[in-house]
Amino acid sequence: MFRQYKDVSASERTQVWNNGFSDYMFPIHMTKEQLDNRLSSLSISQKLSKILYIDQQPAGIYLHGEGVFSGEKIAWLGGMAVDSKFRNQHLSVQMLHEFELTAKSRNTDTLYLEAIDGNNRAIFIYQKFGFVPICKVLMLESQKKYPLKTHHEIQKVETLEAIGITEDKATLWQNKTIHGYDCLGIYAAKDLVGYAVVSFKEDCLVFHQIKLDKAYTQIKSVLGSFQINYAPKRWIGSNLVADEATTQSLLANGFSEVLSQHQYRKKI
Repeated sequence: MFRQYKDVSASERTQVWNNGFSDYMFPIHMTKEQLDNRLSSLSISQKLSKILYIDQQPAGIYLHGEGVFSGEKIAWLGGMAVDSKFRNQHLSVQMLHEFELTAKSRNTDTLYLEAIDGNNRAIFIYQKFGFVPICKVLMLESQKKYPLKTHHEIQKVETLEAIGITEDKATLWQNKTIHGYDCLGIYAAKDLVGYAVVSFKEDCLVFHQIKLDKAYTQIKSVLGSFQINYAPKRWIGSNLVADEATTQSLLANGFSEVLSQHQYRKKI
């Protein structure tokens, strides 16, 4: 039996999340407040997200976000876990079926999710269920201080559309501008040469999106401009597409890869 996230007690939904991820590749233990904040900060629905019960016990959980982008309605699987006591009962497949059925009932066009490279069990399940990989994305970090010399200017704008940028509908859910991140135009001599979507918290600057026209020649000056404007002690590149030139230019200028995963898609 499935119950909506909003109808399950905070202790039970947090318990099944933490038990399900207790042996995960990377620790993601959460408090009740942190789990609720994950949903609110990433625009995940408490109504569409569900907990699976077996014998009146919470056995699995999945998170469901939805939105319309460039005329396409999408759903994002923002996390799925099975309590270790209920493994080997095909509960992941049951939850994927429920996720898809709910999405179909809401006239959704496409499903998206991500899987960490090396998590072969999950990848096998997703691909068997019909998800196909569409791009590799990287988590990057740097603690470098970049030179304060720059030929570029950063200007905050209300939306990317205000500077003529259409957000790609395949942009990872976590990186979309719907979450209230800062949208920035990047200029050289008043000419728009790129854009970024960032957040800044506790001296850490996070690039959720960044793209430059001539990344390899512009990146040092652009990072210098960000250094002047934000003075971060730590830099993060959050799930940036691996083969894009700007991502590669960050790697060539002090950023290092922390984690790689693939984005998967299923048309329904």
